[in-house]
Amino acid sequence: MGYDSLNHPSLHRTWIEIDLSAIMENIRRFQRHIGPNVEIMALIKANAYGHGAVEVAKAALSTGATRLGVANCLEGEELRREGITAPIHILGALLPEEVESAVHHDLVISLHDLSIARLASLAALQQGRDAVVHLKVDTGMGRLGVLPAEIVHVATEITKMPSLNLEGIFMHFAKAIDEIYTHKQLACFNATVAELQKLGIGPLLRHCANSTAAILYPESHYDMIRPGIGLYGMHDPEWLADKLPLVPVLSWKTLVVQVKEYPAGMKLGYNCTFTTSKNMRIAIMPVGYADGYRRGLSNLSDVLINQQRARVVGMVSMDHIMADVTQIPEVFVGSEVTLIGTDGEERITAEELASHLPDAIPYEFTACLGQRIGKCFFNHASSQKKV
Repeated sequence: MGYDSLNHPSLHRTWIEIDLSAIMENIRRFQRHIGPNVEIMALIKANAYGHGAVEVAKAALSTGATRLGVANCLEGEELRREGITAPIHILGALLPEEVESAVHHDLVISLHDLSIARLASLAALQQGRDAVVHLKVDTGMGRLGVLPAEIVHVATEITKMPSLNLEGIFMHFAKAIDEIYTHKQLACFNATVAELQKLGIGPLLRHCANSTAAILYPESHYDMIRPGIGLYGMHDPEWLADKLPLVPVLSWKTLVVQVKEYPAGMKLGYNCTFTTSKNMRIAIMPVGYADGYRRGLSNLSDVLINQQRARVVGMVSMDHIMADVTQIPEVFVGSEVTLIGTDGEERITAEELASHLPDAIPYEFTACLGQRIGKCFFNHASSQKKV
């Protein structure tokens, strides 16, 4: 397939294809897993983990998600400008200068201390509205949140502030795959909620479960779960797929821009990290670490061309990678290459790419996709096939 025959709307050198029906199917699978009485907050921070925040948000809400989670005020404002009216939670910290806008755009504010609470109360009073807030408890994550020893004081002070609606309370798991530590955090959270209820603060909307916790611990579901990675059809670790199979959402593709024949003994790429062992045919593709294809994948990962695997050879550079296509017939300039996704019977997942790198997680790859990459959204009926 050559350039003039490409059937792709953006004609980018590298692009991702987002199957929105897979987003919808994953929402349905989480719904069946958690039951009818638990809400779903779809996490779409960081541009929906690289998948496209506005499009993913609309697909998730159309299927049964009732709320959206973002990292900061700017992400929430973008969704409001696109006409999304569902509750949008800012899960990260607000800067003081962002509070007025967050209240104006009716964004749910996460409170980690009293200073932002006071500013939110003042902004809400000035705007003649209530600000909806959720209190975050640090049960062992050691990042944002109020420590349990301070929670009574902070919560009591919040309830005294005018124009603040303390709607919910939540926490963040540090290592949901660790059953012992997770249950320690849950016990702390339960004790905190019970302590507030004794003081007449509540009932509050309780939520803490990420994708992993939602899959493994029914006791963590409370009133709402917050799937992130699972919404996009990824698992970390991969064996969670046995507990709750999900549908991959993203495919990442590029094109061959040159095919070259090299004799044995040729060194390829920066730092000469690969030497041809025989006469080899090498395909060059216009994608590199500036696009999010990590440099650490050099000489380790595969790509898919003509339904076959081809090993990446040489150092991944800023703008290009190379792959050995010696054993793959009919590779030409313009041939389509799959970096993440399926080609025939072969499949490369974000989980596979992450496995090549120490301490990497699969959604690092999708969240770090570069701005040069085009996006194509579609609905594909086959993605709703039950597994």
